[in-house]
Amino acid sequence: MPFTLPPSLLESDEVALVLAFGKLSVLEACALFGRDIQRAEEPVERVSVLHVDHLAPRFLGELSGAHKCGPITEVVEQASSDQPKLVDLLSSHLDEKSNISLSGYGISEDDYEDLVRSMLDGLREKGLRKVRLLRPDGNELLSEQVLARESADVVAFPYHGGFALAPTAWVPDSAKMRQRGTRRPAPHPDIALSPRLARTLVNLAGLAPGQALLDPFCGAGTILVEALAKSLRCLGVDSRASRVQEARENLRWSIGGVTDMGYDIRKGDARDLQRMLRGTKVNGIVTEPLLLPRLDARPKTATAQAMVEEAARVYNDALASMAECIQPDGRIVVVVPAVQTMDGDEVTLTLDGRRVGLRLYQPGPVGFDYPVRLSFESTRWIRRAVYVFEPRS
Repeated sequence: MPFTLPPSLLESDEVALVLAFGKLSVLEACALFGRDIQRAEEPVERVSVLHVDHLAPRFLGELSGAHKCGPITEVVEQASSDQPKLVDLLSSHLDEKSNISLSGYGISEDDYEDLVRSMLDGLREKGLRKVRLLRPDGNELLSEQVLARESADVVAFPYHGGFALAPTAWVPDSAKMRQRGTRRPAPHPDIALSPRLARTLVNLAGLAPGQALLDPFCGAGTILVEALAKSLRCLGVDSRASRVQEARENLRWSIGGVTDMGYDIRKGDARDLQRMLRGTKVNGIVTEPLLLPRLDARPKTATAQAMVEEAARVYNDALASMAECIQPDGRIVVVVPAVQTMDGDEVTLTLDGRRVGLRLYQPGPVGFDYPVRLSFESTRWIRRAVYVFEPRS
């Protein structure tokens, strides 16, 4: 796990997360940390503050939907205020040749400059006169740059009438995940899930190594590749023979060419899973059916509604089939489309799990409104929203 500062610093009551997918990232964190999270705030769009009893560092290695994590060390009333607690913490981990950076979220340019100046002045008073300030584009040093440039990064954002300062203690090591997305033999279309999002969805299933995960609309296997990387047993189903073959190729490649180790991909209908699985129940289900035609422009609202209504029939029939195949303590994670129309509307597919014995998953004390929409996606006219169900019993 790439900790940029000692993990003990995360033993804090308030922890800042820089989010990759907005509210979905908060849901993932709550699913991983459970009741250790007492509540969550979102003071700005890109950052969530988790109020925690204890944040186990080992779970951070699983977190995929966050770019950075750090303890809130100080809240200053004004951007130009002194930062004694932050400066003391940083100075104990820096030397004269260290790189430092401040990543601002939801902060004006003037406030950003004042925060940087106050931090530098404090470090110079501590005798660190030659530390190198990195000035990132857009006032944010990306997580991969934090690692590559070995920077002591500080996350800053408006908070409770002042400015919170949280030194970045952890960032994800996304290099291997990026390789799984760019080097696999059977590529995926532009609208397909990214490996980071696929891993986030798999994390929502809450499975332990060796448990079985099913993707009944597996396509080229993006979700299953991430599940296999977590040492899960993988079962994929797709109605298209070409996709079944692509998924097999990608999974075989992901484990170094070993044949049929830990996965089984079959051609079949997601609405008839019980027959295909011969009564076997799986520990978790994660899937993105999509089932919409390719769009080259925003459709009219009426057109989008007709598209979504047609897809909804397959979604709901498949959800009923999934409910028959899930273990009593399992979860079902389903991505649904949210179509942006030329009329300025959003048309979203609605799933009702109650009719098939499912309830919406609510981890810990933080409540979520479903479907949970993703933020910061670049999928143009079709965005994503996520349902997580569990059996009512």
